[in-house]
Amino acid sequence: MLRLVFHKILIQAAQEPQESVETHSEPKKGSYEWKKAHLTPEQLARTPDNSAKYSGVPQIPVDIGYRSSKDTAGKKESGVTAHAISNPAVIIGMGLTTMALIGMFKKSIKGDRLGAQKYMQYRIMAQFFTVTALVAGVTIFASTPEKEKN
Repeated sequence: MLRLVFHKILIQAAQEPQESVETHSEPKKGSYEWKKAHLTPEQLARTPDNSAKYSGVPQIPVDIGYRSSKDTAGKKESGVTAHAISNPAVIIGMGLTTMALIGMFKKSIKGDRLGAQKYMQYRIMAQFFTVTALVAGVTIFASTPEKEKN
């Protein structure tokens, strides 16, 4: 019984409404169609039809678009790979940390507490190396002036 009630409600919700909510016979004030009906021919000649220019979907700004930059659009890469290539010590540190975690999990599953403790220490060392590489990279790249292209 309850299933039939939910089924009926779901069917009613999925159906399209029979009547449209907004039925206006006159176009929206300020639109080109409204201006055609209410302006003189001289005023209408000076009024451009901007219906295609202003759509409901905004454009993506150039400075945040795909692979764009202020220098030349589409040339400069600003993704994760470009930053990772500029500081490879961070990638090495992440790899060492991952290997230490995997070793720690293997030793923990086997029940070797001393081996797991050793890999935990390796993980701490690898994370220290990674954080040090991050801070050193930020410091070096912040102190180096960027060459400007004219």
